[in-house]
Amino acid sequence: MKPPAHMRSHRRRSGGQRWDEHNSTRQTQILEAAVALIEEHGPTTEVSIQQIAERAGLARSVVYRQFDNREDLDARVREYILDHYVAEVESLFVLDPTRTAEEMFHDIMRRVVSWAADHPNIYHFGQNGPVHGHSTGETTLTIGRHRVAETLWQQFSSWTGMLAIDVEPYRPLVYGLVGLVEGIVTQYIGTPEAERPDPETISRMLTASAWHLFAGHAADRGYHFDRSANIAETLAKLFAEAAAQRD
Repeated sequence: MKPPAHMRSHRRRSGGQRWDEHNSTRQTQILEAAVALIEEHGPTTEVSIQQIAERAGLARSVVYRQFDNREDLDARVREYILDHYVAEVESLFVLDPTRTAEEMFHDIMRRVVSWAADHPNIYHFGQNGPVHGHSTGETTLTIGRHRVAETLWQQFSSWTGMLAIDVEPYRPLVYGLVGLVEGIVTQYIGTPEAERPDPETISRMLTASAWHLFAGHAADRGYHFDRSANIAETLAKLFAEAAAQRD
C-alpha cells in the first residue's frame, strides 16, 4: 500500500536534499583539491582533471559531472578562493573597545599581507580569469575589493551613525583605501622573494597609511584622535562632545 501523498512528497524532497548535499560535498572536495594543486604547481601550470580527481579521491568522471566544462571549474575555483579570502579579512571587522583603532587597522593589514604572501600562486590565479557568477572582465581582486570595501563602509557608517556624524561624502575614500592596499600587496608579492621586505614592514606601512588617512580627514572635521587611546575611550569622548553640542 502506498503511503499518503504528503509523506511521499516529503520523502522525495528529503532524497533530493540529500543528493544536493552529496553533490555539494563532492564539489568542495574537488575545489579544495584544485586549490592545493595550484598552490603546489603555480598559477600558469596546467593542472589536469585527472590530477584533480586523484587529489580529491574521486573518479575523473565525477569531476566532469559536477561542472559544465573546464572553464566552469576554473571559474568556480576562483569563486572559492575569493570567498575564503574575503571571509578571513571580514572576520576582523569587529569593534573591540579594549583596542586602539590603529591596532585594529594593523590586524586587518597583517592578515591581508600574510595571506597573499603565504598563497602567492592562488592570489595570482584569481587575477587571471573569470569568476563564477560575475562578468568576464571581473577578477577576484576587483570583486574582492568591492565586497571588502562595502563591508568596511557598512561597519564604519554604522559606528559613526551612532554619533550622528555624516560620513557619506567620504565613502569613495573607503574604496580608495582598499585599492591602495590591493595595489601595494600585488606589487609586494610580484617582487622576487629575496628582494622583498618582511611582511610585517609592509603591514605597518599600510597601517600607518590607513591611520593618517582616517585621522587627517577627521581633523579637517574638527575631530582629533589620540593614537594611543582605545576604542572605548575614543567613543566616550565623542559621545561627550555630541552631548555637549546638543546642550
